[in-house]
Amino acid sequence: MRRPTLTFAWSEEMSVGIPEIDEDHQKFILLINDLNRAITDRMSPPEIKHRLQLVIDDAVRHFSQEEKLFNEWHYPDTRQHANIHAEVINSLKVINKKFVPYGNDSEWMDAGVQVKKILVDHILKEDASSNLKCNA
Repeated sequence: MRRPTLTFAWSEEMSVGIPEIDEDHQKFILLINDLNRAITDRMSPPEIKHRLQLVIDDAVRHFSQEEKLFNEWHYPDTRQHANIHAEVINSLKVINKKFVPYGNDSEWMDAGVQVKKILVDHILKEDASSNLKCNA
């Protein structure tokens, strides 16, 4: 019996109204769903770890791009937002470091849930609820 995959979908509530940023956030969702699918499909631990690394790499790329845009737009909270980005990346790296290839399914599921929570919380709390739109 196939186990259900924890997935989520983009919603307008997540939109910051800036196409480049919204597109990146939508990519986060796809990568997180791929990670969760790898876990529930019981793919090999190296494949799960690879997909986790893809999420982290994309977050690093996105945050760098977002901060570049903030500087161009003279966004007033650039430094504070960059600090939040650093915390998010650190949290993701801790999850990745704790990932044990011989761990059990529940540990991997927990890692997938943590990654989803960190990134979705960031999108909803720091990005969508901020005044990014006003400064673009």
